[in-house]
Amino acid sequence: METIISVLETTGVFIVGLLARGGIVLAVIAVLSLPLMLAALAMRAAEELKRRQLGLRDVAGLVFRPDLWYAPNHTWMARRHGGTLVVGLDDLALRLLPAVTRVEVPRPGTHVSRGEPIATLFAGGRTLAIPSPVTGIVEGGNRAVVHDPGLVKREGYGRGWLAAVIPADESYGELPRGDRAERFMRAESARWDRLLEEQLGFAAADGGELVTTARTAVGEPGWRKLVAAFVGA
Repeated sequence: METIISVLETTGVFIVGLLARGGIVLAVIAVLSLPLMLAALAMRAAEELKRRQLGLRDVAGLVFRPDLWYAPNHTWMARRHGGTLVVGLDDLALRLLPAVTRVEVPRPGTHVSRGEPIATLFAGGRTLAIPSPVTGIVEGGNRAVVHDPGLVKREGYGRGWLAAVIPADESYGELPRGDRAERFMRAESARWDRLLEEQLGFAAADGGELVTTARTAVGEPGWRKLVAAFVGA
């Protein structure tokens, strides 16, 4: 009997020791992972704050910012003090490129007519020329995206703008903005899905929302059809 009790005591001590060591290991892991978790939460909070500050929201599978003017070629414009227009790409145009590895912009003082390239984006073996939505004089390109092309994708409605233009007139004011722009984006999302389904053979997304994975699967001819249909380059 004493032998059995001794064995049980020894076994109990061993199990308690294992649990204690396991608890220490878990505690160490928790302590080490806590800063990473806090950093991730802080990044998410910062992103959410940025979205709120810009008024970003989801519209038919696309990120949308209501205070901008939207051109048919899926560029957006924001007016600075003094009348200069900042030009960038909306979320649908950005779906055409999985990443942006290089950005070229015209030199300050360059005259651009509406429809002429105001920026060129590179991603792997693909090149996307962005037509200017207005006629005017280029005040300057965004140096930030030249040095960090990924900004175009990460902050397309913010720091990822492409160029600033002094417009020749104020006809851009007739372009959709606010509720009109939201209706435009909804219609364009549906048109994107129809093109994929009817011409390129991809089924539309459930619920009629934008199919986002097709850009990497349609091949070069299909990609060029998407570019021609939505960017016009």
